[in-house]
Amino acid sequence: MKFKIGLLFSLCAASAFADPVAVAQLDESDMFPFVPSYESPKNVVNMSHLLEAPAGKHGRIRVKDGHFVNDKGRVKLHATNLTGPANFPTHAEAERLAARLARFGINCVRLHYFDSSYGTFMLPAEQGILTEDFRTRRTFDPERRDRQDYLIAQFKKRGIYVDMNLHVARTLDARDGFAPGNPWANKGVDQFDPRVIAEEKAYAKELLEHVNPYTGMSYLKDPVVAIVELNNEDALWQQYLSGGMDHLGEPYATVFKNLWNDWLVRKYTTAQAMHDAWALKTVPNGEEMIAEGAFDGDVKPDGKTWILDKGTAQASVASVEGVLRMTVTAKGNEYFPKLYRRVAVKKDMPYTVKFRIRRTGGTAGEVGFAVADRREGWASLGVLTRFTPGTKWQTHEFSFYAPEDIETAEIQFTRFGNGGVYEIDDLSFKTGCSFASLDSLSPLRGEIPIVKGKGGAPMPMLRDFYQFLVDTERAYWTGMQKYLQQDLGLEAPVSATQLGYSPPHLQADLDFVDNHAYWLHPSIRTDWQIGNTAMVNAKGGCIAGLAAARVAGKPYTVSEYNHPYPNFYGAEGQPMLRAYGALQGWDGVFEYSYNNRQNAEPINNEYFFSLAARSDVLAHFPACAAIYLRGDVKESATQLVGNLPYDKYFDRLCKSRSVNQGISASEAKLPHALGLVHGVAVDVTGKNAPLTEKYSAPGNVVVSDTKELCWNNEDKANGYWTVDTANTKLFTGFPKGRTVDLGGVKIAVGKTKLGWATISLVSHNANGFGEKGAAAILLTATGLSHNGGAKFTDRGGNAVSCCGADWGTGKTVCEGVNATITLPSVAAKTACWALDEAGARKSVVPVSDADGRASMVIGPNYQTVWYEIEVKE
Repeated sequence: MKFKIGLLFSLCAASAFADPVAVAQLDESDMFPFVPSYESPKNVVNMSHLLEAPAGKHGRIRVKDGHFVNDKGRVKLHATNLTGPANFPTHAEAERLAARLARFGINCVRLHYFDSSYGTFMLPAEQGILTEDFRTRRTFDPERRDRQDYLIAQFKKRGIYVDMNLHVARTLDARDGFAPGNPWANKGVDQFDPRVIAEEKAYAKELLEHVNPYTGMSYLKDPVVAIVELNNEDALWQQYLSGGMDHLGEPYATVFKNLWNDWLVRKYTTAQAMHDAWALKTVPNGEEMIAEGAFDGDVKPDGKTWILDKGTAQASVASVEGVLRMTVTAKGNEYFPKLYRRVAVKKDMPYTVKFRIRRTGGTAGEVGFAVADRREGWASLGVLTRFTPGTKWQTHEFSFYAPEDIETAEIQFTRFGNGGVYEIDDLSFKTGCSFASLDSLSPLRGEIPIVKGKGGAPMPMLRDFYQFLVDTERAYWTGMQKYLQQDLGLEAPVSATQLGYSPPHLQADLDFVDNHAYWLHPSIRTDWQIGNTAMVNAKGGCIAGLAAARVAGKPYTVSEYNHPYPNFYGAEGQPMLRAYGALQGWDGVFEYSYNNRQNAEPINNEYFFSLAARSDVLAHFPACAAIYLRGDVKESATQLVGNLPYDKYFDRLCKSRSVNQGISASEAKLPHALGLVHGVAVDVTGKNAPLTEKYSAPGNVVVSDTKELCWNNEDKANGYWTVDTANTKLFTGFPKGRTVDLGGVKIAVGKTKLGWATISLVSHNANGFGEKGAAAILLTATGLSHNGGAKFTDRGGNAVSCCGADWGTGKTVCEGVNATITLPSVAAKTACWALDEAGARKSVVPVSDADGRASMVIGPNYQTVWYEIEVKE
């Protein structure tokens, strides 16, 4: 679950494409209320026939040959999340919830963030599974536990597995004798402090040994528990690199430092041996590489040396009175505006960057700073941090080693999220570095300081410290897995945390590997905003990065993915995730999140991530189930595996400070976007045969090797994406007057409010679209959809939308999409109906003959997003 956007590694940024229609121009007068019913009748919308009930019918899920299997064969988890209070519905609500999720083909639910109270700036905090006791955070609440037990029993009955999350948000504090001075949820600290680890084990024991009275089985043994995650978005590495370990309170700081010194003693035995191995030497500074850094002359962005990337913000920068002044008059999205100064670096050379900064206007807020490689995407070169400039001058200095020769590296100042005026002075960039002497210090006396995450160290010392972090994390992950599976007897596969937070070599130590990604994650604050562009216009988007990070030989899940509300293009996200998950052979794909409230049946969107009333996304879930769970999209027969052995990975880690290395860092340097064509993964064992063939990045029309998926960016501002299989057809994107022919099913989208739409067709019983005879087909057509009465503000540029706290109180409203659908069946044997929110027929849609084929025209007059097409023998 995402809270602090600056700590994330898996966000996907938008390219600078403006959508065709600005928010302020939208006419919403003819939209109609529509939320898929909470009733679940058996009809063309209902995909529960794809589930095998009860969950565990064919034995428990386990790992074999790098995938999840049961006694019947491969198992794929077509899944969603329940967050916080949503884990505790009443019994009646649980029954209806399980039936509704089964209706949409959901066969797994991730039970997330129930170990603590949950609330946001929009949603009041509600209790988790532990009592809100002023004396302890250890006591399980009997009523909350009973509600979760009943919910899980209802899921099991319907053929829905659960992914049980252990530590997510519980923060041990003074109530249980834990001093302050460590990050929220004890993140990072929970992987080295013995007392915190003992508490995590005790919680897991109490949770998993518990016997569900409605199933008669403990969660250790019940096959309904498909998988278990140890720790959500929590890793010592991630906390360290973000500076979370730099200023620990006591006793945590001393425990951490002592562990580091003990590690050194084990490696070197004596202080002299350590000093001899490190042979620390100061590298003298070379010539100044930023001659204008005093800003006494005229400095302006020229797009070559100095670059101002405004994104959605309004900003200017210029040298004024001997400083470089950045003036932000209108905030952009989370990372904008950005200011870059290009520099050149040489491989293995140390560099020091130094500057002063202050804020002379506006309110306090964080500024991001990095030295980065922008040649292919974005990669840290060893400096990645944030700080809060005050009204007085602050001096910042960082040292790093360049991982390779780069002529166009960038010194980056980013975010400036609170607007205002900032001044930068004395910007210096030189070769060389100097560090404090350690000659008189000994690890035997516990005197060697930790290497700070926002600082630097000579390379020999830094390499040892980074290996210490790797070893410490590994001991935690493998120790917890052993405790659960060997000591307690847990039978479910276990994962550690998410890729991007911890090295993939560590995550591969456990049973399966997990990842998270979000397209245009919103800023989580009262004055929030969100990017409002379509991912279809950014070739590969989040999908390519997810594919490139997969670890070969391990089951792979994406347990959180979303195009958060109110991004108007959200309907594209889940079909893309499911389709490429099927192509890649991933083992689980999870929407985040079905609901974040105990209110099980909302009528509109209550938070950025909730799906329960997000009609434009939920309406296409029958297609998602067919694509992924039923297997309509075939898995690629070609698997390209790049090698990333530990020594090579670790070398890059020491120089780039980036744990998130995938196929582009492998010996083959496979392009990220290759994951849209073939199966891709990175091997971390060093045992895989190297790839000898060179692969180029795909062009602007990317077709999967199965020929079923096509991502078309020939028109970069009006892209589209299609699925063409025997039993599922889908179009999403900007139609621009095109008629798209998907294997005999033609889709011609007319004028829509966004100039964009998503159309899916699913053969309910997998017997085609009338070319073979009888067929029952669900047609779903969505465009703009949002809360009734919501107020949006057009931020310009990428049309970033914001409605503050006024989300609207009316039921979710939808656009009726104008489109003509032509099938391979004959008109005389084809009938079509507009459906209501329950999927029941409510009105006839005429079917006409188009050169011997059935054709039907849908539109706003039918006030629905769902249509049923029946083809008779």
